[in-house]
Amino acid sequence: MTTPKAPKPATPTKPAGTNAPSLNPMLSAAWLYYQDELTQSDIAEVLGVSRASIINYLHEARRTGVVKITLETEHYTAMRMAQQLASRYQLERCIVIPDDQGRRPTEVRLGEAGAQLLSDVVTAGDMLGVSWGQTVLALSKAIAPQRVPGLSVIQITGSMLATFEFSPELCTSNIADRFGARCINLHAPALVSRAEIRDLLYQEPALIPQLRLLQTCTKIVFGVGHLEADSTIYGSGTVTPEALQPYLAQGALGVIAGRYIDASGHPIHGPLDDCMIGLTLEEIDKIPMRICVAGGSAKAAAIRAALEGHHATILVTDELAAKALLASVDEPDKA
Repeated sequence: MTTPKAPKPATPTKPAGTNAPSLNPMLSAAWLYYQDELTQSDIAEVLGVSRASIINYLHEARRTGVVKITLETEHYTAMRMAQQLASRYQLERCIVIPDDQGRRPTEVRLGEAGAQLLSDVVTAGDMLGVSWGQTVLALSKAIAPQRVPGLSVIQITGSMLATFEFSPELCTSNIADRFGARCINLHAPALVSRAEIRDLLYQEPALIPQLRLLQTCTKIVFGVGHLEADSTIYGSGTVTPEALQPYLAQGALGVIAGRYIDASGHPIHGPLDDCMIGLTLEEIDKIPMRICVAGGSAKAAAIRAALEGHHATILVTDELAAKALLASVDEPDKA
């Protein structure tokens, strides 16, 4: 008596007929991978393309918003370090992303985490203020396309031609585009040559409505910069080391939206402030929800200064910065 063989498991097959109509290959690849859980190799066989093509299709599906992958950020809020930081600095919320041993740029990973959180917290009718910098730009690129009715996104500092790669206007327009929101750019330079010019611009009828809108922000997202030689503030070309000397002499340690702070988070005023167009730190602190997205051990001291000054109500950071921040908190207890 012969024992019948078990049937072979079904394997993906190509659609019959080479000329048969088919779906967009990107859509097909996304569905087969994320919904049907086929491997990339199986999908390549089904669609009759290379595995490299499937990888490109899946990347394009995420980039264009066909596929939206979300992480529930409240789980990261519950991490021990996040809880400790929130308690120490009286934050409404803190998110700490795990260390990846330098496999990807820190600003990109923080931008993705910040984008997830921002998508969670923006609501219809919000006036969202946006600063600038590499991390804020990464955040602007990582937001999954969506629509938030009545949302306005406004640039909180003047424009900087020297920062074309991560300029205030680019960060603002990117975020507005991803949310399907109204974009309000501030049509003035961030820094002018003399205080009298700044005063005249603040009286310019074409600018007055935009400047008034800055005072209506309900939420704001910003990064924190340090003042070491490799910092963004120097790399942007907007200020020179000589121009920062009066601030450094007063103990400047970090910068938020072009405004300088000391180790306690107190604003440091100097010649540049009289020539700057945009929100002051005092005005930023009046905004109900202030989201700081910054990390890396090199920025820990600057982030700590921002938190000591209560300039943020929400912090998105990484494990390296969190460890440094918590270590600095523990030091007085060991004395």
